[in-house]
Amino acid sequence: MAYKVFLGVGHGGTDTGAAADGYREKDMTLVMALACQQELARHGVLVKLSRTTDENDPVNEEVRECNAYAPDLALDIHVNAGGGDGFEAYYTIGGGKGKSLAQAIEQEVKALGQNSRGCKTRAGSSGRDYYAFIRDTACPAVIAEIGFIDNAKDRAAFDTAQEQQAFGRAYARGILATLGIAAQPETPIASEDAEAMIAAQTIKKKAGLEDQTIRYLLNYQYGETLVKKLAKAME
Repeated sequence: MAYKVFLGVGHGGTDTGAAADGYREKDMTLVMALACQQELARHGVLVKLSRTTDENDPVNEEVRECNAYAPDLALDIHVNAGGGDGFEAYYTIGGGKGKSLAQAIEQEVKALGQNSRGCKTRAGSSGRDYYAFIRDTACPAVIAEIGFIDNAKDRAAFDTAQEQQAFGRAYARGILATLGIAAQPETPIASEDAEAMIAAQTIKKKAGLEDQTIRYLLNYQYGETLVKKLAKAME
């Protein structure tokens, strides 16, 4: 049977999450989550997202959906604030596979050049896990904070859609490693039509599309013609 993963997409709708200089956490988390989902699906992993559009997504609803889905692992995707610097992840005070997942994701994030504040636990006054996404989910769960949105220097590592997608794929590779699935290299974008290749790079940059999406377009029966028309329309 295929592995199942639940992705919590931090904030959404009327809750923007952290915000600074026109950037909003809810937008960044969705881009990362969609890229993470796509990469996991490429490896045969079944994925459920807590949201796929800009809608209200309270943590209690995330937990309910996660437990109903009964995944093998869960990841809640967030962006930090408070003037700090770097990635950090939280896992249950019980350790186990949640700790392994946090460390695997941290390794992939650091490989992209982002520094890390470490993998951590946080207990509430009762001695149980402080965060509901970790405390109340039935499966091993981790909260990942890619960096600090209100630190311009730190934010420079993830302030574009392409960078956010790269980190989403890094999260996926950490999940794959925890599940014991070898990450497969991505197939390069290729076409014998030079004009189509130039057009593909144009729409990728202007529309913020991922390589895999461009490959799908080029592999379509009339994909090269479509890509050239789309690029012309964007001029």
